[in-house]
Amino acid sequence: MDRQVRARYPVSGEALTDEDRLILKILRLYYERGLTQAQVAGRMGFSRPKVSKLMSEGMSRGLVKIEIAEPSGDFAALEISLEDRYDLREAVVVPSAEDRRVAEAAAGSACAALLSRLCTSETVLGLSWGVSVRALADATTRRAFTCKRVVPLLGGMGKAKPRLHSNQVCADLAAKLGAEYLQLAAPAVAASIETREELASMPGIAETLVEGAAADVAVAGIGGILPNSTLVEAGYFSLEEFLSFADRGVVGDVCCHFLDGSGAPRCPELSARILGITPEGLRAIPITIGIATGRDKAAGTAAVLRGGLMKSLVCDESLARALLEVPPVSEIRRL
Repeated sequence: MDRQVRARYPVSGEALTDEDRLILKILRLYYERGLTQAQVAGRMGFSRPKVSKLMSEGMSRGLVKIEIAEPSGDFAALEISLEDRYDLREAVVVPSAEDRRVAEAAAGSACAALLSRLCTSETVLGLSWGVSVRALADATTRRAFTCKRVVPLLGGMGKAKPRLHSNQVCADLAAKLGAEYLQLAAPAVAASIETREELASMPGIAETLVEGAAADVAVAGIGGILPNSTLVEAGYFSLEEFLSFADRGVVGDVCCHFLDGSGAPRCPELSARILGITPEGLRAIPITIGIATGRDKAAGTAAVLRGGLMKSLVCDESLARALLEVPPVSEIRRL
């Protein structure tokens, strides 16, 4: 196997020890001649672990350098930094764009590609609502991946554009995949806790709530305390009321559950009115993917990841870099 070693760089021969020269020979056999470590071991009369150890020593001594290409548009280093910082299963970063709709479409396409690696014909896929999840449904091509059923993670009624509601998103994505889908004929936020309990016990609604909680994979948009929130557009809160949640320490939400900067829940009286999956239910789903774009969602996204509500993330470059700039939890003043 040719490992494509072409460039060489000078090292003073006077400074080389006998072990250095031995290591150089091993490195040439491996990188230039294409021998495997086992073949090098057999040729040199060493054990394979010793060959591996000497090769590692050669790298630490500067006898070999490995360069990885960094083509434009490659965000692997940024993705790894996000995974390390937030203990993620996987991060996928797409380019940002002056027109946010372009970035949203790119994130939707990347999320579809990720789902193609994760879903099988037996997968139950849960979806929330909003612009980012809508972008996933729009970007997914016919038969892009398989799943058994698509289910809403929260109610899908309100004043927001129908195409943003979870029921419509689920129906549209399922049609492209040739999968079954369920509907949740209820609002996302009930008028009271009592109303929520009454609705949740109704036939059809109860079964869909159970199915959503039992999903194998879930994709959810991540919101911030921002004027363009779907919660405001849907008419559940006035703009003034919604923005005032920041005064209570809220920085973002997922599936309508509010969180502070550390990822801890806020406004439990509102969570108790949600007709949809609970925070505990989200954490119990094996594979969860948050999807968001724009650096203005950094605080909310960081909170969702810190709270363990999403274990993977698809986002654009501007949000990814902003997430790495978010102060650690120890520096957040809890209100």
